[in-house]
Amino acid sequence: MEPPPEREPVVLLAGIRWDFLWQRHQEIAARLAARGHPVVFVETTGLSNPRPGPGLARKVLSRMSRIARSGAGTANLGASGRLSIYPPLVLPPTAGAFRWLNRRVLVPRVGRDLLRMAGDHPAIIAYPPTRTTLDLVRELSPGRLLYDCSDDYENFPGVPPDIAETERELLRRADAVGCTSGFLLEKVRPVRPDAFLCGPGVDFGRFNALAGEAGPARQIRTVCFFGHVGERLDLGVLQRVARAGFTVRLVGEIERSARWLLSEPGVDYRGSVPHSELPRALSGVDAFVLPYRLTGQGRGISPAKTYECLATGRPVVASSLPALAGLGDHVYLANGPEEVVQRLLGLPGSETRERISARVDLARRNDWERRVDGIERALRVAR
Repeated sequence: MEPPPEREPVVLLAGIRWDFLWQRHQEIAARLAARGHPVVFVETTGLSNPRPGPGLARKVLSRMSRIARSGAGTANLGASGRLSIYPPLVLPPTAGAFRWLNRRVLVPRVGRDLLRMAGDHPAIIAYPPTRTTLDLVRELSPGRLLYDCSDDYENFPGVPPDIAETERELLRRADAVGCTSGFLLEKVRPVRPDAFLCGPGVDFGRFNALAGEAGPARQIRTVCFFGHVGERLDLGVLQRVARAGFTVRLVGEIERSARWLLSEPGVDYRGSVPHSELPRALSGVDAFVLPYRLTGQGRGISPAKTYECLATGRPVVASSLPALAGLGDHVYLANGPEEVVQRLLGLPGSETRERISARVDLARRNDWERRVDGIERALRVAR
């Protein structure tokens, strides 16, 4: 098969490292590259000061090592020859002195590197709406700018006090604005009434391969959460589910503050696995739980794994997040430990083949290829 023709270059200003938990940032970058776009994935430029602790030195050394390996601006090529990973050397946008040094010294250097890699006036997909992102947009002078609004950044701990102001500036500057949830869509509409919904997606074929194991008569024994286990979750839900007699399988990175869960009888921790191997780690699971905390930060969450869970055919019990309010026919909504346990206990009597088929079909309609179609259209159409 011949490779696709080369299309316009894209610089993706991510909010995470390339080697962090696989999510929309990496998915979009990889799929755009596969479609012929030369893509530069710019690892996070920071949103808050790094937390002190034993892991801080390791993270700093890891970033400096990646910067050194990149040869001061030469890309680390990914599996696709059109995908490059760039670790920027910048300071967190949290203090006046840091911002001054970024704007005067560090961001211009990053901008020169990116222009050398992507060419003049590349398309940009922007994530964290910080002053650093705005400075990089100014340096790159993009042909088109898409703000992919994926979080309620104002409610993140430790963010710059002017994050609402810099987000409004990015909203006004962008040629197009996509939002991952209806909550975020309503939030940005006073500034961008033309914003569009662009939720999470799924590599349907990969996760649907597990659907053959699903069936309405299945007894619920093993309940799973996969992803980052930390402060966004109601950990008390996972504890109560384990104590109710279910096996709770956890797949993914777990924060130090959540490691007490591992001492609970019934908790089966499998660690982190590459995203490509995730379906294998989910084999044998009877149901999924998405126990997100309904906090200020949580209201804007649209779980990246929603359609991945649905594609397996398994039942999903989730917190009543605004992003899931319209999925009540496909997801069992429950809040708090006792309600989640009761939902899980009632699943054998609630599940039907029709329910299974409906959620699998919903996941099929939300494949990542359709999502990236919309992103490509947004990058081609300016205001």
